[in-house]
Amino acid sequence: MHPMIQQQLAQARITTLRSDASRYRRARQAAIHPPQPVRAAIELRLSACRDELERLAQLSERKLRGGDWIVADVNGVPVAAVSLDDGSTVYDPFKPTSQVVSLLELRRKQVLAAA
Repeated sequence: MHPMIQQQLAQARITTLRSDASRYRRARQAAIHPPQPVRAAIELRLSACRDELERLAQLSERKLRGGDWIVADVNGVPVAAVSLDDGSTVYDPFKPTSQVVSLLELRRKQVLAAA
C-alpha cells in the first residue's frame, strides 16, 4: 500500500477514536452530575393570609408583629416575609432563603420610597 494512503487511513482512524473518546467523556460526566433544571418562580406580594405568616413565624422562632407584610412565594409556597412597618423578617429555615430575604428587603425599600 502506498505510504500516503496509509497515512490518510491512520489519520482518519485517529480522528474517529478521538471523537468517540470525547463523546464517552461527555456522557460519563453527564451521568455523574446530571444538570439540575431551575424551575423556581419567585412571586412577591402583600400578604392577605395571617395563617401563612404565623407558620413562618413559628418556623423561624420569631414573634409576629401586626401590619402589612411582603411575602415571597417560591413555586407557590410562602418561604419568607418582611414587615413593611419595621423591616423584621420571618422565614422558613429549612429552605435556602437568604437571597429571597435580601430580595424582600430591597422590595420593601422600593415600596417605602414610592409611598
